Amino acid sequence: MRLKTWMILLFFTFTLGYSSISWAVSPVIVTGKVVSNGTGVASVPVTDGVNVTLTDKKGNYTLTTNSERSFVYYTLPSGYESPVVDGIPVFYKAIAPGPVRQKIDFEIRKAGMSQENHAFIAWADPQVLDMEEVEMLKEVMGDLSRKAASLKERMPVHAITLGDIVFDRHNLYPEYIKVISNAGLPFYHVLGNHDMDYNGRSDERSDSTYSTYFGPSHYSFNVGNIHYVVLKDVFYYGFSYRYMGYVNETQLKWLERDLAHVKPGSTVVVSLHIPTIPNRPGREESGMSGSVMNRNALFKILEPYQVHLLAGHSHTQWNTVASPTLFEHVHAAASGAWWQGEISTDGSPRGYTVYEVKGNELSWYFQGAGLPKEEQFKLYPAGSDEKYPDCIIANVYNHDPSWEVAWYENGKRMGEMQQYRGVDPLAKEMYQHGKNKKHSWLSANETGHLFKAELKDPNAAVEVVVRDRFGNVYRKQQVRSAQAEVPGPWNLVWSDEFSTDGLPDTTRWNYDTRGNTYGWGNNELQWYTVANPRNASIRDGILTITARHEETSGKAYSSARLTSKGKGDWKYGKMEVRAKVPKGRGTWPAIWMLPTVNSYGGWPHSGEIDIMEHVGYDPYVVHSTVHTGAYNHSIGTQVGKPFTLPTATTEFHVYTTEWDENEIRSYVDGELYFTFKNERTGPEAWPFDQPFHIILNLAIGGGWGGQKGVDNSLFPHTFEVDYVRIYQ
Repeated sequence: MRLKTWMILLFFTFTLGYSSISWAVSPVIVTGKVVSNGTGVASVPVTDGVNVTLTDKKGNYTLTTNSERSFVYYTLPSGYESPVVDGIPVFYKAIAPGPVRQKIDFEIRKAGMSQENHAFIAWADPQVLDMEEVEMLKEVMGDLSRKAASLKERMPVHAITLGDIVFDRHNLYPEYIKVISNAGLPFYHVLGNHDMDYNGRSDERSDSTYSTYFGPSHYSFNVGNIHYVVLKDVFYYGFSYRYMGYVNETQLKWLERDLAHVKPGSTVVVSLHIPTIPNRPGREESGMSGSVMNRNALFKILEPYQVHLLAGHSHTQWNTVASPTLFEHVHAAASGAWWQGEISTDGSPRGYTVYEVKGNELSWYFQGAGLPKEEQFKLYPAGSDEKYPDCIIANVYNHDPSWEVAWYENGKRMGEMQQYRGVDPLAKEMYQHGKNKKHSWLSANETGHLFKAELKDPNAAVEVVVRDRFGNVYRKQQVRSAQAEVPGPWNLVWSDEFSTDGLPDTTRWNYDTRGNTYGWGNNELQWYTVANPRNASIRDGILTITARHEETSGKAYSSARLTSKGKGDWKYGKMEVRAKVPKGRGTWPAIWMLPTVNSYGGWPHSGEIDIMEHVGYDPYVVHSTVHTGAYNHSIGTQVGKPFTLPTATTEFHVYTTEWDENEIRSYVDGELYFTFKNERTGPEAWPFDQPFHIILNLAIGGGWGGQKGVDNSLFPHTFEVDYVRIYQ
């Protein structure tokens, strides 16, 4: 053992020893009753987080506790529900300071439907730092709420937040609670390291602020046949912001007493923040803060049960089958890479995991926010990983040893792809140490859920087929496009020909709505919708974005905004879009690009590339512009050029931007009309050395589009797109 580690453990031991003898502790006798609709409920465990007692046949209990304990609370029995206030189950009451004898009663209610089959959603690390991130959290919560609503049609649903609710900003707890309160779900919470108070001399009061909002930091509850346990495994050892992965003795003793009332062989779901097992078995990653130091003691207590451990903390996704009876699920962050991109540092999309319970058995799947359920992996072409230049790469987000990942060439099965540890190609491009202005420490992380295969025929049509442990099959194809002619030296790397009728392809596009509530900073008047065919649909090979004059969520107009962020991100290339814009005062269609990660800070410092913009009051002109810290419209220094195009609103035209390390060039139908050069004076003038994604939208009104008002007599308006093609 290293000396530094030994000294920390020695300090930790003395701290525990001192704290156990230095406080005067007064006994407190709590009596009360657990009732449902006026009738006492028998055999309900009641606890102070140390001792556990059971209610008698009339629902009465007596619990001996002491003045150091903060709460008395019950373990929710199967078939019942706790009161829920603003999304938080209230199964606890505070012990009042002073009185030696206290009376604390609890009211629970019968569940409205059978719980034998139920579902729960686990998400980790929302970790909001400011109000901008709270707004982004609302988008993820909106997706989670829609998923929960569909599940609730079949079964009861609850949610578990696996810690790091905020990023040390405890004043944002009320904002977080507002976000979850509208989901119609009970959210059980886990304490994370960024949720702790770090101003005490030891760990004992590190959960004080958290407990004010969410109650005790370790507890249990039952739903159907499943016993759920929540533990606090972040231990603050009284020095700066330092902590370790550790479950203290108080919790271990309580857990033994709690599980004494659970039949051996039952399924137990244990939620905590720090994973118990390192990402790479045999390695204690991130020092003592990356995994639970005394996990073997925990595992010993859990040995008689079928156990699923749920954790977060790492902002990456992985699974560990520790034994035939113990499976650990580590969840990528709801915030992705701390809200700096749509993906986590291992390449998995920000999102959550859905668990469905049938009796004693669990099944589960990863759910990327804003993505279809089928989006379980990402496929990269050969050349994406410089270590394996001849290999296609698959990142299978929720892989475990029971999954199968195979590849096909021209319809023939070639075999299983080879698993390896490495860095996701997109994450590597997006997250480079020192380049993110908000978090300079941000960088991509290695993951073990990457797979590679060297193609036998580099020109073959490739399909990767993934089968999960439950037999679900997911497919992705990589086919050379016969529709798109590759111009000159450019190679087609991404395209959407809009060849399938219906809604836009969510493996390529996101619905962007995060700025709806504040007009996108441009005083825009529309509300962008999600998956509404009235606003975005494909028919006969054309994507149509439709703006309508109809009240939507408090706005006078509805429309759609599609973005390829996290699904199509490129550093340099040729971006080509064939489109026809609407005619009508107040419209503002655009084909443009924003950085996938704001490496140099918020807009405009990280840049914007406008391939084509059009305002309805000037129907015969289109524009291409760039925005940077030095050149932007807010200070009157934006750089761009107009192009006169009399048929912009009546015919399709090809709008193109070519972008390399030296300059940005814009064309209409192959005619060059705007060039912006890299003068190499730094990122304030040229932030265009990072991945960008493409955006298609039709705004109404706004600072530019609405300069001459909106003509409501011409609605609806349509922005039509024939194809989007990206070359490199």
